[in-house]
Order: sequence, then structure tokens, then C-alpha cells
Amino acid sequence: MGQASERQKRLFISTGEVSGDLQGALLIEALYQVAAERNLKLEIIALGGPRMAKAGAMLLGETATIGSVGVFEALPYLIPTWRLQRQARRALAAQPPDLAVLIDYMNPNLVMGQYLKAHQPQVPVVYYIAPQQWVWAFSQRDTRRLVDGSDRMLAIFQAEADYYRRFGAEVNWVGHPLVDRYPTPPDRLAAREQLGLTADQTVITLLPASRRQEVKYLLPVILQAAQQVYQAYPEATFLLPVSSPTLQASFVQGLAQYQLPGRWSSSIPRPPLPPPMWRSLNPAPPTWKLP
Repeated sequence: MGQASERQKRLFISTGEVSGDLQGALLIEALYQVAAERNLKLEIIALGGPRMAKAGAMLLGETATIGSVGVFEALPYLIPTWRLQRQARRALAAQPPDLAVLIDYMNPNLVMGQYLKAHQPQVPVVYYIAPQQWVWAFSQRDTRRLVDGSDRMLAIFQAEADYYRRFGAEVNWVGHPLVDRYPTPPDRLAAREQLGLTADQTVITLLPASRRQEVKYLLPVILQAAQQVYQAYPEATFLLPVSSPTLQASFVQGLAQYQLPGRWSSSIPRPPLPPPMWRSLNPAPPTWKLP
């Protein structure tokens, strides 16, 4: 089957890890909102996670739980990642998208971008939330590969846009999506009520990150520090936001093991989706525009 008709567009989104799943879901919600306003039928296929599926994407593979820190820790994920990419390439070959959007997830998306440029050069590639080379790049090689594999980059920080522009990238600075999500500080009392906390309760939030290796190595240290805090402030209670259901058991066991009052929470107060920032993008990604 060829590319979609004029009033129907097919998008492919590729990302991974919990953070990519979140950002992908926010993007999908905004894109569907714009498509509905313009009477455009939109189909989104993706490598991502449950949040993206809930937002309306058809998942070609689950990548939200594939994330690691370190070289050796990444080895167990090489074969699963290769299999998922192979599944995605087969789907893209059978039904080429009108646009491909890559979100963070550097090494797998470098491979995906190279595949699209080599085998489907007619498909524009947009890199949204590019890897933070402007912060921690050890060489310019990967930066040039990112730029060469993209037709346009959408930067969430001004410094990010300036950095990639120096390498010849076509860049739009679109701002951080969480700023759109929380344009004003959240109401403290309403947030506490939603989380089951009293107005005068001393609450300390513990954030051990979202990757398994991070939780494995950081959570015990954080809980040990929390014990010391609790000794000094016995009225305090501790809150552990759970970014992924697979981490819930570790958080519950950790609180019990270190005898800390508190609980985990997967309920994060969130205001309604604002008007999407994509309306302000000008020019649009090359050769693909919403009518």
C-alpha cells in the first residue's frame, strides 16, 4: 500500500524508555487535537509505551521498559531492541508513513533514522527532543549523524536549538512541553487532596529515576538518607511517584524495609491539555503539511 490520501495522514513515531513514552503521548494528544480541528484523519503507528497507546497510537513494539545506564548494563537489551526495530522496518516497508518523528532514544533512533534515509528517502524525518549532545557530547560524530539523519529538528531548549543549528540543522525552538502542561504553578491544596495528603502534612518526595539500573543503585541510598531525615523530622511522610508499574514493588518493599512512613503514587495531578504548540511552527517540516 502506498502513502496515505490527501485527507488522511500516517505518522510513525519512534521513542523508548518511560520519558520518551510520556513525551510521545503528549505529542500524540496534540496532533490528534489539531487533526480533529482540521477534519483530517490521522493514523499514528509507533515504537513506544502504554501512555502512547492510550493516547491513540498503534504500537509496533513496546520500548518503554527498554532503558539502561552504562555499557554492560545495555547488553541484555541489544537483541530485544534489534527485534523491535526489525518489526518496525517491516511495517514501514509495507505501509510507508507520510512523516517520521524520532523522540530522544539516541542509539536506536540513529539506526532508525539511517534506515529511513537509505530505504525511504521520500519520508521526511523530524527529530523532536534530540539527545542532549549540547550538554554531554564526547565528540561531534554522533551530532553530525543526528543532523544528517533529520530533515528538521524541534528543540525544547534554546541552547539545544543553537547547538544543532551550528551543525547545519534546520531547527525550530518549540519550548518544553511540560511548560505547556503546567503554565501556572499547580494549586497546592487541590494537588494534595488528589494525592490523599492533608494540607499541613510535611511531605518529602523521593525521586530515584525511572530506569531499572537507576532504581537498583539509587533507591537504597535515597532511602538511607530518608531515614536520617525522618529521625530529625519524625512528623514527615515520604512520597514515591511511580513512573512505571514495573517499579511499584521495589518502591513498596523499600519503604517497608527502611521503616519509613509514606507510600508510592502513580497519580500525578495534571491540568487539561492546552492548545498545542504545533500551530506556531513555521515553516512546517519539509514536504509534509497539515492541510
